[in-house]
Amino acid sequence: MKNRNFKICLEREIKELEELREQLVARLARTPEGTLHVHQTGSGKPQYYHYKDSQRTYLQAGCKETAVALAQKTYDAKALTMIEERLKAAKRLWKEYEVSIGDLYEIQTDARKELVQPLVMPDEMYIKRWYESYQGSANPYQNTLAIYTEKGEAVRSKSEKILADLFYRNNIPYIYEPRLDLGKGKTVYPDFLILHVKQRKTYIFEHFGMMDDPEYIRSALEKLRLYEEGGYWYGETLLYSFETGTSPLNTKLVERMLRHFL
Repeated sequence: MKNRNFKICLEREIKELEELREQLVARLARTPEGTLHVHQTGSGKPQYYHYKDSQRTYLQAGCKETAVALAQKTYDAKALTMIEERLKAAKRLWKEYEVSIGDLYEIQTDARKELVQPLVMPDEMYIKRWYESYQGSANPYQNTLAIYTEKGEAVRSKSEKILADLFYRNNIPYIYEPRLDLGKGKTVYPDFLILHVKQRKTYIFEHFGMMDDPEYIRSALEKLRLYEEGGYWYGETLLYSFETGTSPLNTKLVERMLRHFL
């Protein structure tokens, strides 16, 4: 887990360094030729000189823009050298982590896999066991609509189909209406459980689809209260979306939510 998170952070660091490098290269291409020399006088007031083609030119007060550009050029050049060195080191380290400890199991032959217990469970194995740990479509309440998802599952509404298909197309493992015991004899059937594979973290995803119906609102609030009493909090292990008759499900917001949390 730590190795996987480290690699994600390393990829982000490489991307940021490459963006900074591109920015510096473009800025350096626009700088004046030559370098800046700063001479500190006895009075403490600096004097600026422009060195170009083995010639030195004193920059008077009216030429401060040139001094600023040359000073920035020197700074940017040093920063670019540092970034190049760090990029090389980061890419070298990333290559060492290219095969994770979890991947090590996957590259074994099938015969060896039967004999080996992996130190870190590969993603595919974890996803398989995650699916096996829950029973989907467990809600005993009869589904009279049976709207089918791209995955071939029967759901109760068009909005649930939209959400299920959104998870499916984005390779987010999900389970529809599993049984979830909250303790103290409390049982709920969430609309979905979804899995953050890299973090090995399970989220409840609820869609409240009739929020202009007072009785439905009362039931939704009671369900949210049960989740909170069971230790499920929004953003940590609980996500949800809403809609009314005049404000349908906003898939763009759901996509942003998934990108943020997953």
